[in-house]
Amino acid sequence: MKRPILAAALAAALTVGAVGGASATSILDKVLLGAGGVLAVRAIASPLNNFINNLMAANHVANRDHTKVVPIITVGSATYVGAAQVSGPTYNVNRVQAVGSFRGGWNNGVWNVSALIPIDNLNVLKGFHRVYGTGVDAVVNAKL
Repeated sequence: MKRPILAAALAAALTVGAVGGASATSILDKVLLGAGGVLAVRAIASPLNNFINNLMAANHVANRDHTKVVPIITVGSATYVGAAQVSGPTYNVNRVQAVGSFRGGWNNGVWNVSALIPIDNLNVLKGFHRVYGTGVDAVVNAKL
């Protein structure tokens, strides 16, 4: 996908998500925003993966396993768009479609826990399975 098309798709998705203002965002808005985020992550996944690999190599912590960048799907009350680099044996990494993010507080909120799990399905409503033998190497945040 070309950069101008990607930029337009991401801007449209973010605009649709912001239209709700202070009122509750409709389900359609959330779906469109999430789909736009997933498309954006997929469009930049390969160059972003190369950048992360070069960054790690330049800092003498190069990865020896197969890597790829996938969307992060946050399970909970809010919608978030993000990306993560996963690594492991090629067969297992090729099965990873997203990273599930589960958050919770522990010890009366003193500790905030964020678990990042490589999963085999983008649609968490249909069910998903952890892809064993893979791990998360990097979390990517975009400045909006």
